[in-house]
Parts: sequence; C-alpha cells; structure tokens
Amino acid sequence: MNRRSVRRSERMGAWEGLSRFIGKIRPQIFLALCVLGAGMILGIQVGLTEIAVGCIAGIIALAKDVLQSDAGNGNGDGDAG
Repeated sequence: MNRRSVRRSERMGAWEGLSRFIGKIRPQIFLALCVLGAGMILGIQVGLTEIAVGCIAGIIALAKDVLQSDAGNGNGDGDAG
C-alpha cells in the first residue's frame, strides 16, 4: 500500500463519520438549541439574568438528553415488557 491510498482511505473514513453525524442531527433539536440560544443572548443583553440562566439550563438538559439517547438510553424505559 502506498501513501496515497492510505491517505485516501483515512479521508473517506472521516467523511463517512461526518455523514453519519449529520444524519443523526434532528431538526427539532437544532431548532430548540437555536431558540434557547437566542433567548439566552437576549436575556444577557437586556439584563434578565433569570431568563438567561433558564435558557442555559435548558441547553444543558437538552444536550444531556441527546447524549443519553445516542448512548443507548440506559434508563431502562425502552425495555419495559
């Protein structure tokens, strides 16, 4: 194997990983993150600390939920039978 074929296979692996990641992005999650981010920025600029903190907490909770669902859930609610 020469260097060109190794580099090409490494690049294809990176593109495949990126396409899998993009395939996992759900539009409703992206929209929720954008809305919470906009609310956070607006709350910071206007001086509404409670709103900004609530939006930050929402982003953290949403990220935690997405990570749990990608890791196989782990809370046992899918195997109730």
